Amino acid sequence: MKDLFRLPILLVFIFALLFILLFALNLLALWGSVYSEGREAALRVVGASIPRLLIQVLPAAVLLSMTFLLIRIALKPERRLLSLVVPLAGAFVLLAFGYQILAGLGGAGAWEAIEPTARRYLVPGMFNAAESKVIYIEDIDDDTVSPVVLAESGNADRKLLYFPQGRFSIQEEAVSLSMAGYVLETDPDPVFSRMFAEDPVLKGLFNDVNFLNEELRRVFSSSLPALYFTVLCVVLAFYASGFLLRLTRWHLLNLALTLLALRGLLALLRFMREDVVFELGKILDNPQTLQLLPEAALLVLGGLLLLLDLLFVPFRRGEEG
Repeated sequence: MKDLFRLPILLVFIFALLFILLFALNLLALWGSVYSEGREAALRVVGASIPRLLIQVLPAAVLLSMTFLLIRIALKPERRLLSLVVPLAGAFVLLAFGYQILAGLGGAGAWEAIEPTARRYLVPGMFNAAESKVIYIEDIDDDTVSPVVLAESGNADRKLLYFPQGRFSIQEEAVSLSMAGYVLETDPDPVFSRMFAEDPVLKGLFNDVNFLNEELRRVFSSSLPALYFTVLCVVLAFYASGFLLRLTRWHLLNLALTLLALRGLLALLRFMREDVVFELGKILDNPQTLQLLPEAALLVLGGLLLLLDLLFVPFRRGEEG
């Protein structure tokens, strides 16, 4: 009877810890990226973004908690049926219904964003880096900056340029500063964002996690059955990859193989959506029929891995003769 309650409680406990931790880290990163706009503006941006951040960290928290639970099961096996049902059912319920609840609490504001100001990208009274140039701005008033001193490298005759006033505009792909016919464009990176920049090795992983969030958002806006199907496919594929934790007698090797497999699943989902579905959509007359193809690929792969696990991989690796 203890086994019946031990695994669900452990799963919920790990999920709660990870959810709080990931939410706090994302909140800190957001605060740092908008802090230059001023305390009141930063609080307003952070407050408006809380529903979005809660939904954003949910998938990662659920999948990580299931992975930690699978590690615990691999090290200390429970009953086979419980070890199959609890991680799958628990992760599905947490992700599918948790997503619905958080989206409902956030309402339309879950995806709402407060428009940034120039102070998010430029700090008055300080030197600001913009590509290979350095600019100094005395004051910022809405979208007007004045005066502006631009240090331009590579030109011996014009090291410093002075402009009494400039106008700042923010687009999705770039931010630009126009000064008397001179236009300076740069990437829309908040002034303090480098403090929270991802390691290059992890950047691809974070991009794939963000893509998973966008995929869940897309299917949720489509229909609830589509959301349930997507969650089922992702959870099953992640669970089935857990058999690698019991593949050999070397735990560190098993863990490394599992992490690589989980990373590959996220990359596969993104590749199927952005490349395979896109290319097939140009060939077929009705590309809407391909909308759930990436999820179906994860479902098939997860089913094959689960079958391989049940048939060929010992459940109690440490106890085999």
